[in-house]
Amino acid sequence: MPKPTGRRYASVLDMLKNEGVSSEICQQVETLNAETKVVRRLVLLRTQAGLTQSDLAKKIGCTQSRISKVEASKDIDLTLGAIRDYVKATNGRINFGFGMPVNHVQAVKAHAFSIKRHLELLADIAKKHDELEPHIQGFFGEAFFNILGILSECHEQMPNSARPEFEMSLSPQSEPFPSVRRLAALEDEEKTESGRKYHKTRSDRIHA
Repeated sequence: MPKPTGRRYASVLDMLKNEGVSSEICQQVETLNAETKVVRRLVLLRTQAGLTQSDLAKKIGCTQSRISKVEASKDIDLTLGAIRDYVKATNGRINFGFGMPVNHVQAVKAHAFSIKRHLELLADIAKKHDELEPHIQGFFGEAFFNILGILSECHEQMPNSARPEFEMSLSPQSEPFPSVRRLAALEDEEKTESGRKYHKTRSDRIHA
């Protein structure tokens, strides 16, 4: 039995390359990794949810052998239905992007526009629900400081870049910002209440 080397590796492929495994085998592993990115993500969703293959099969309503077949397949063999079942059963999320990879500038711009869109949606929620308005105001404050902090930290990593000079302070009368979890919980409560009202109205119409 080989003795432990004590070395740590970022991936199996990294280990194989550094332990003298032939380039042919390394290439096969690299190809397999490239062909099973989504499959491995599905497996990760299941394990992070604390589910065995049998547990997942019960939640989805299929056999354990079907789950085993999915997790032994390649990405090209997956169906959108299988991906949907995993996401729904594990309460997880998978995002897909198709096309040429974007560069760093394009990615930053895309995320910036996405943040703007979500903040605008939160502002709309605040306009419609007075009870949520102070919590959303607080979250806007958190977002402002977090984004400004990220920009400042990254700016410091620029070569020959002086630290930007600015100072911010909160009024002593200001209330502490509510947590993001609290805001999310309030939004979930609002969605649940809206759903109840919808189903009640629909039921009343059916029985009218």
